[in-house]
Amino acid sequence: MAVDFRLAPSAEDGRQILHMDRICFPVDEPPSIAGAEWVIGWDGEMPAAYCAWKTVEHDGVPVGFHYRGGVLPEYRGHGLQRQMLRLREARMREQGLTVAVTYTDADGAASMRSLIAEGYRPYVPTATTTLSGLGRLGRVGFVHWRKSLQMPPAKP
Repeated sequence: MAVDFRLAPSAEDGRQILHMDRICFPVDEPPSIAGAEWVIGWDGEMPAAYCAWKTVEHDGVPVGFHYRGGVLPEYRGHGLQRQMLRLREARMREQGLTVAVTYTDADGAASMRSLIAEGYRPYVPTATTTLSGLGRLGRVGFVHWRKSLQMPPAKP
């Protein structure tokens, strides 16, 4: 499946993202479009997926946060989530970031499988590193994930 991922800076793009987000996360609060770099994946003229990332501070160190991402139901199972992880990681590296973080709902098995396959590992957040909000710190239901973006040294 060939999906073309393009930056989504316009107000119309923002409306499209919010529409897709309501489909992917019908009970969640809508994401804030401002402050993140958004991308929409297009199958021709049809939207298929969307994602965003932004820089956040973890104990005074800037890290890349996979802010939000979703794949419309008819496009699931084609590796788009993993493709979006790699796309955002590349943008984070371009910005000089060395760590990527995110969180998932504890029942998000598909998302967790994708994260593990891409090298993410769970970590326990602190009050200054939680991504799911201080009200959610320690709440059952969220798993926080981290990955080093540093490239391993080349073998001689």
